[in-house]
Amino acid sequence: MDINNFISLIGLLFIIACAFFGILFLYQSFRPREMKKTIQYYATLLEYSPFPAVIFRVSDLKIIALNTRAADLFRILKEKAISKPILDFFVCPDDLHDIMSYLNHHEKLVDYETRLLARGGRFFWAYLSANPISILEEKAVICGFTDINHQKELEQTLQKNKELYRSIIRTSPDNITMVDMLGKIFMVSPAAVRMFGYNDKDRSPYGMPILDHIHPADRARFKHDVRQLKAGTNTGVHEYRAVRKDGSELYIESHSEIINDNQGRPDSILYVIRDITQRKETEKAIRENEERFVTIFQEVPDPVLIFRQDGTILDMNRQCEEWFDVGKICSLGHKVQNLGFFSTDANNEDQFLKILSLQPGEKYETCIRLADGQERYAILSTRYITIQGDIAILLLINDIDSLTRAYKALTKANHQIGLLNSITRHDILNKVMVITGYSEILLEEYPDAEWRTTMQTIFSSGKDIQHLIDFTREYQDLGVHEPVWQRIDEILQKDVLKSLTGGVSLTIPIEKVEIYADPLFEKVLYNLIENSIRHGEGVTRIALSYEISGDVCRFVYCDDGVGVAESEKGLIFQKGHGKNTGLGLFLIREILSFTGISITENGVPGQGVRFEMLVPFGCWRYRDSCFMRRSTPPAPDR
Repeated sequence: MDINNFISLIGLLFIIACAFFGILFLYQSFRPREMKKTIQYYATLLEYSPFPAVIFRVSDLKIIALNTRAADLFRILKEKAISKPILDFFVCPDDLHDIMSYLNHHEKLVDYETRLLARGGRFFWAYLSANPISILEEKAVICGFTDINHQKELEQTLQKNKELYRSIIRTSPDNITMVDMLGKIFMVSPAAVRMFGYNDKDRSPYGMPILDHIHPADRARFKHDVRQLKAGTNTGVHEYRAVRKDGSELYIESHSEIINDNQGRPDSILYVIRDITQRKETEKAIRENEERFVTIFQEVPDPVLIFRQDGTILDMNRQCEEWFDVGKICSLGHKVQNLGFFSTDANNEDQFLKILSLQPGEKYETCIRLADGQERYAILSTRYITIQGDIAILLLINDIDSLTRAYKALTKANHQIGLLNSITRHDILNKVMVITGYSEILLEEYPDAEWRTTMQTIFSSGKDIQHLIDFTREYQDLGVHEPVWQRIDEILQKDVLKSLTGGVSLTIPIEKVEIYADPLFEKVLYNLIENSIRHGEGVTRIALSYEISGDVCRFVYCDDGVGVAESEKGLIFQKGHGKNTGLGLFLIREILSFTGISITENGVPGQGVRFEMLVPFGCWRYRDSCFMRRSTPPAPDR
C-alpha cells in the first residue's frame, strides 16, 4: 500500500470516530433531558395523589420526586428534599433495608408500619406502601405514606391505662375490694387477701358478704353508711373495727364509691380499705406520753415557744415567760409579731421572718432585745411538729449570752495584747538596730583582732534577737483564728512558696483533698520546704502526697536530701532544738496540733526526710465529690 492510500485510510477512520462520538454525545445530551422530563411528569402526577408520596432511585436511594403533602409531612421544602437520601427520613435504617429486600421478591408492599423522622427531630408512626417502577430503564421506588401517629398514641395510651389499672390493683398496699349491690365480694386485690387473713390454700373471700369482715359492734353503723351511699350521699372516709378469717381484730379506714354500668345504673361498690391499726396504737402511745412531754417541755432550761406558721402562739414554757416577762395565759392565741418578742437583728433583718425561713437543724445566731431594753445573745433553731392535726413550729432559744460576751471580751483582750506586742516588738527592734548598727561601725574602725571578736559576738547576738522578734511577728496569730478547710495544691501556688522552690522538682498531690487546719498551715509547708533546702545538702526533689485508707488519711512530705539521723528523730520537734532558732519544727507541730494532726519523721538517714502527718477523722474531705467524712469538724483542742 502506498503512502497516499494509507493517509486516506487514516482520514476515513478519523471521520468514522468523530461521527461515533458525535452520535454518543447527542444521545447523552438527550437522555438527561428526557429523564428530567419524565421525572417532572411523575412529580406532576404525585401532586394529584391524596396521600404523601415520594419517588427515590434504587441505585443510590436518593429522592428524585415528592409531592407537597410529603414535604409537609417531613417539614421540609420540596427543593431541599430532592437528592436527599431517603434513609435520612427513617428512624430505624433497618426498616428501609427490610422494605428493599421485600420489593426484590414481590411486586408491591402494603401498610408496612415504621417510624419516620421529620425535620427538627420530630418522629412519627406511619403506614408505608411501596411499588417498584422504572424510569427510562432506571429502577426506582414510589412510596406512599399514611400518618398513623395519633392512632398509635391512642393505642399506647389505652395500653398504658390497662397496665396502670392492673398495676394499681396488683401493687396497691391498700385493700381494694369490689362488691355487688347485695354486698357480696366479687373482686379483691392481693393486699385485700392478706388483710382478710387468707392465703393460697384457703377458700378465697369471693362470694362472701363484706359485712362478715366488719366487727359485730360496728356492723349497724356500716349498714347505715352503705344505705346513705346507695341513696347518693357519700359521707367520705369511715373508720371501723374489722375481723380477719382467724377472728383477730384490726382497725380499718374505708372509702367507698358507687360504680355505674354503661347505662348509668348502679352496678357495684368499690371499697378502698387501709389498715390503721398501727396508727391507732401510735395515737394511744402519744396520749400516754403527753403528760411526760408536758413535764419535759416545762423543765427544759432554755426558752421554748410553739406557734403556728402565721405566728399565733400555742404554748410556751416557764423559761420563755421569764425571758420575755409575759404570762402564758395572756399570750396564747396572740401573734408573736404583735407582742414584740422579735424585732430586727444587727444586719437589719426581720428576726421573725428569718425564724420562719429556718430549715430543720439550721441554727440562727442573733441578739434578742427584751421588754426591759436588755439584749441577750441566743441561738435559735426550729422544728415542725403537729398539734391537733395542724402544723406548728417549735422554737428553741438557746441562751449563749454569757458565753458570747466572754468570747467578745477575750477577743478584745487578744486584740489589745496583739497591739501591745506589736508596739513592744517595734521598740525592741529599734533598739536592736542601734546595737547592730554601731557594732558594724566599730568593726570597721577597730582592726584589733580581740576587739573585733567581741564586737562580732555583740553584732551576731543583735541579729539573733532581730530574727527572734521577726519570728514572733509571723506567729503572733497562732491559734487566734478558727481553723479553715485548705488545699495543698492551692497553697503551693502562692508566690512566697513558688520563689522558695525554684530549682527544685516539686511533686504535688493529685487527689483533691481538703484539710481542716489552722490558717497558719501555710507556714507548715513553708518551714518544711525551707528546712529541706537549708539542711538537706543538695535537695533536688520534694514530693507531697496523700495515703488514704478508709477513714485514715496521711499527708506525707519527702525529699532526697541527707535525711535525719536516728539519734535526732526524737528531738527535732522539741523547742530550741536545731541549727537556727530551734523553733521551726516545734511550731509546725503546734500549728498542726490545733486540729489534732500529729507529725512524725520516719525517713531513712542518707536517703532523705519523710514527714508523716496523720489527719484525724473529720478533718479531711474530698472537695469536688461533696463527700465529707464528717459534716462538722471536731472542735480544736485548745
